Amino acid sequence: MTKAAIYTRISLDTEGEALGVARQEQDCRDLAARDGLDVVAVFSDNDTGASTRSRKKTRPQYTDMLSRARTGEFGVIIAYSNSRLTRRPLELEELITLYEQHGVRITTVVSGNDDLTTADGRMVARIKGNVDAAEAERTAERVARKHLESAREGRPVAGTRPFGWQPGGRELDAKEAKLIRDAAADIIAGIGTYAIARRWNDAGVTTSTGRPWQGHVLGRMMKSPRLAGWRIHQGQVAIGRDGQPVRGQWEPILDQATHDALVIALSPADTRSRVPRKNARHYLMTGTLRCGVCGAVMYGNAAKYPAYRCAATDHTVAASTVAVDDLVTAVVLAKLADVELDTPKPEFTDSDRLAEVEASIASLMASFTAHELSAEVVFPAVSRLEKERDQLRAERRRIQAAEAAPDLSSVDRARWAKMSMDARRGVVESLLGAVLVRPATRGGNRFDPDRVEFVWR
Repeated sequence: MTKAAIYTRISLDTEGEALGVARQEQDCRDLAARDGLDVVAVFSDNDTGASTRSRKKTRPQYTDMLSRARTGEFGVIIAYSNSRLTRRPLELEELITLYEQHGVRITTVVSGNDDLTTADGRMVARIKGNVDAAEAERTAERVARKHLESAREGRPVAGTRPFGWQPGGRELDAKEAKLIRDAAADIIAGIGTYAIARRWNDAGVTTSTGRPWQGHVLGRMMKSPRLAGWRIHQGQVAIGRDGQPVRGQWEPILDQATHDALVIALSPADTRSRVPRKNARHYLMTGTLRCGVCGAVMYGNAAKYPAYRCAATDHTVAASTVAVDDLVTAVVLAKLADVELDTPKPEFTDSDRLAEVEASIASLMASFTAHELSAEVVFPAVSRLEKERDQLRAERRRIQAAEAAPDLSSVDRARWAKMSMDARRGVVESLLGAVLVRPATRGGNRFDPDRVEFVWR
């Protein structure tokens, strides 16, 4: 009996049950029995596309099948249809070459068997392949249009339940929503996402798919505009036909101001106009500690006995990182406990004007879409308004960044212990303009706190 292999594939298996490929395999086995073929191998790519647009996933089983066919392991490939094998013209040419060089035939349950020994047969196979490719592209375009329309209408994304909402993605899950609100407050106060993830895992809180939380996963979720009620499409806030961001058809968990502050708190330091620092993760005083002789910034090193050192070559000033950090921590916490801190924070006072500008842009774009105003009238005006809008938004972001700065009135020893190193450094820099370290004046290894001078803001 001629040896044969079966290939099955399904593009989308939302339930993960592989029922589609199982049905294909049974039909292929029935065909093999009728044709007297001996099935020696089965290759299956589940939840994998094969069109010119399906670049998301590779087809490892398909690739393995072709490799083994070239070795002569089997002489026939059975598939349910031509489109189950491929919808890519280049891959069809590969199958034709497989027949020409190795004599491997292709047979299908429903698409017939093209005679690849003749030019006419190969032409028919190519025509079918191009038709399949075109249909796959049309299907992809229909799906893309459907997703875009769904986004423009603000409908929730189908699929996995978003954490914080009940199935369907519209109504809040009260317990999870509270967890998110508490986490937002903690992150804005300086607590890191990895610490929050550990806390959630210890409490038995899992993701909506039942997995343990990881810090970067939690951070990505917390930055999602969905929490503030915005619809996402292709990684960005969806834009409606009126040119405005689309509100989702669900109850938001966070208000916009809180989410803006949260995003700023989760942004890398260099995106918040902070200068990148050496060893920023390790040492509290990096960037604030200065040499008492020349005024240069002192950086910590990772030697056996870590120390802050001045880089100058004509004098030596160094101090233990542990001793300095402990001293600064004690002094700062004492300052916070003794001094009433009431620093007024700036407020964004142009919210009404920003709303007017955004409404004007939306109105102009709607008039253009409805053919009520010409492009010559609309777009010069829109361009001017967009510049003003961008300036107002930039000012709002600046003020929100200031609002996201550490709330010094809430920092005590317990809060300090939970804060990330970056957050602690933010508190220090809010209170201290500099900390100077003078050269040691006596021998021995004991740290002398009198060498340290605090310059308060």
